[in-house]
Amino acid sequence: MVNERQIAVLEEARLLPATAKNIGKLGDKYSPEYSRWAFGQWEMRKRGKEKFSRAAMMQFTRAGLEMATHERIAAYHASLFPGGVEVLDAGCGIGADLMALGARGPVVGVDLDREHVNCARHNLSVYGFKGKVGRGDALEVLAKGWDYVYCDPGRRDDGQRLINPEDYQPRVEDLRQHLMQVKLGVMKLSPMLRDEYLFGLGGDVRFVSFGRECREALVIFPGEKRVSAVHIESGAEVEARALTRSVAEPVRYLYEADPALIRSHALGAMEMDGVGDSNGYLTSEELIESPWLRGYEVLWSGPWRIRMVKDALREGNWKVNAVKKRGVKVEPSSVLRQVEMKNGDPVQLVMYAIGEKVVVSIVRAM
Repeated sequence: MVNERQIAVLEEARLLPATAKNIGKLGDKYSPEYSRWAFGQWEMRKRGKEKFSRAAMMQFTRAGLEMATHERIAAYHASLFPGGVEVLDAGCGIGADLMALGARGPVVGVDLDREHVNCARHNLSVYGFKGKVGRGDALEVLAKGWDYVYCDPGRRDDGQRLINPEDYQPRVEDLRQHLMQVKLGVMKLSPMLRDEYLFGLGGDVRFVSFGRECREALVIFPGEKRVSAVHIESGAEVEARALTRSVAEPVRYLYEADPALIRSHALGAMEMDGVGDSNGYLTSEELIESPWLRGYEVLWSGPWRIRMVKDALREGNWKVNAVKKRGVKVEPSSVLRQVEMKNGDPVQLVMYAIGEKVVVSIVRAM
């Protein structure tokens, strides 16, 4: 736990720039270690505001902050568990999910990293929640038997992101063996893992969207092997459903699908046609509002021929301010230079493939 000298140096560092002079000055007064720790905490607290409303009072490690769940997403995780039941957070890190779980009932957190345990205890108190937090091996604690479990296995080692789930700490397979036995278990994993791997774990898989990004894949045990996408801001959820048809060119409106909708293979749930081989662009004659979609009015479509595109831009008095692409090997900045116009109303260029061909649509954001 943080001692009185650390609290003192943290307070003195609060309003000081993190210069070598200031770090050295507080290092002479307290200790170099304490001084570096204090300035580091204030740096991480500033970064932590992107994830936590009370970051200015929390304690972090760099690895812990990097791995920490945004508090809006953590609240969704916690909502999956019944209110009032005790939940084990097996590998609680700095306590991001532990705090959200604590808002709905009793929690127990365990982590191998002593510094993370200390952070989790402090952060729980910052949010006014109580819980048991201790240092230990998550698998050993799980072996004692639990009804409700949340786990976010470590996916970093010495600052490097781990790609192979067999390298996660704890191993995903070891966690899965335990989660198959509980009343409800939730495991947070990378959405970049292969379909075959995620769907083969045996639980429901939910791809989570937040801030127009596919942030994570949740595997929920026991499950029926259902696949869906969840939109945190709106609370919307759709199940996987394949597109039934794609057209060569968009009609009146073109829509850019949310990454989690794409990742969950749920584009068909929007009941629109796909566009070419884009795997992410949809089209409709109707103007549709949905948290899953970003809409554009289609102004012109045709093959990717620079002269033809520039003629269309000149005729419409349009100037391209952004280039979007799916399945096309082009550099957007290079395309912007090639179709540059001196004047005109701002529009966007959307590029996608149909087999070996590249098609372009000039669109205006709705």
